[in-house]
Amino acid sequence: MPKAIKFDSTRCIACHACQVACKRWWELEAEKTTLSAKKGTEWTNPPDLTPKTWMLVKFVGTGKGDDFRWRFAQERCMHCLNPSCRNVCPVGAITKYENGPVVINVDVCIGCKYCVAVCPFRIPRYDAATNKTYKCTMCPDRIREGMGPACVETCPTAALEFGEREEMLTKALERRDRIKGYIYGDTENEGTSVFIVTDVPPEQMGYHKVAKTQPASMQIKDFIEPAGTVVALAIIGGMAGLSYISHRREKEITEEKKDTEPEGGGQE
Repeated sequence: MPKAIKFDSTRCIACHACQVACKRWWELEAEKTTLSAKKGTEWTNPPDLTPKTWMLVKFVGTGKGDDFRWRFAQERCMHCLNPSCRNVCPVGAITKYENGPVVINVDVCIGCKYCVAVCPFRIPRYDAATNKTYKCTMCPDRIREGMGPACVETCPTAALEFGEREEMLTKALERRDRIKGYIYGDTENEGTSVFIVTDVPPEQMGYHKVAKTQPASMQIKDFIEPAGTVVALAIIGGMAGLSYISHRREKEITEEKKDTEPEGGGQE
């Protein structure tokens, strides 16, 4: 049975336990970060998703004067029912599992960044150092063993909940109605496996406005398969070659930035 995650932003206290749990479970390296009051990243640490940070708790200031209030958003892969990223991957590196997770096989990924380009939620992050793309996996290994995702099981306020998709959607809708709020993820991009409940319009929380339906365009396999095996291999080989060249250049730029980067900054 398909599973889903429900995130109730009104219960989140920005403790970052979910963020830390994700890093610990997947053994993701800590990153040097600095706090900033820059609009759009207010006190969020790190300021954005990266290849080593797959989920992020974001501070969002809403209202003015006496009505000002901090709200907390969670940014992560939405695990779409019909993933745009999977549909355009030329090498089949992305899988949508029946129980919910959408997972990138980094051993197969060629770093073409098609998934980065088409994701309507703007989630996948490309790593020039490895020439691979990364994102939240929804912990399929834990789900197989009857456990919930690491982030969910560490949440101290029940802002995160995991279970059967229909049950999570019902709970999200009930919570939305109770607080006269909103739900994000139930219809966006033909539906997802993550339901986000907010008490203000999702756009005010920084969530991207996403169409309910996907563009009526052909999938990349529709171009490759009719061409035959030889041409298909040539196409994929060409893309891999271009990806490698791009990867080398991006890696050089990254190294140049490191050389000119001032020392200091905290560590997550």
